Amino acid sequence: MTRAVVLTGGPGAGKTSVLQALATRLEDDGVEHGAIESEQLACGHPWLPDRLVHEQLAAICRLQRNYGRTLFLVAATTETEEDLRGLIAAIGAERSFVVCLRAPADVAAARVLAREPERWSGREALAAHARVLAGQIAALPGIDLVLDTDGREPEDVAAELYEAYVNGAE
Repeated sequence: MTRAVVLTGGPGAGKTSVLQALATRLEDDGVEHGAIESEQLACGHPWLPDRLVHEQLAAICRLQRNYGRTLFLVAATTETEEDLRGLIAAIGAERSFVVCLRAPADVAAARVLAREPERWSGREALAAHARVLAGQIAALPGIDLVLDTDGREPEDVAAELYEAYVNGAE
């Protein structure tokens, strides 16, 4: 059976850090998996639309399934219900567990400003968008679990996610 753990949330919510922590835990436990950051599939100028990102994601997951992987960890900023459904369909797993990571608006914006280069022209706009999305994504239909990341280490959030997933919260 193919399974997916989808980490969603706004910019600065901690998706990349928690994805890395969860992937490390699974690797330490000897669990085969594929870990994919969907934003990397859109990166460039202009930013690719969701449809094209989903096409690439579907191809990557098919390829990884051909090599025997049955668990996929996918980090993505899904701003709408339609985008979340499209992402899950693109992964093509038989079971999906969707976790929204969230941080307070000011925390998310501060994280974005701290990680993005000052010379990048989109830095302030992304921080402003992070503020807007901080409270919105958790309300999307299809979210199975919401975890706060403010003041927490990524490994602790990943451990909580892992326990919820393993203990049947899906």
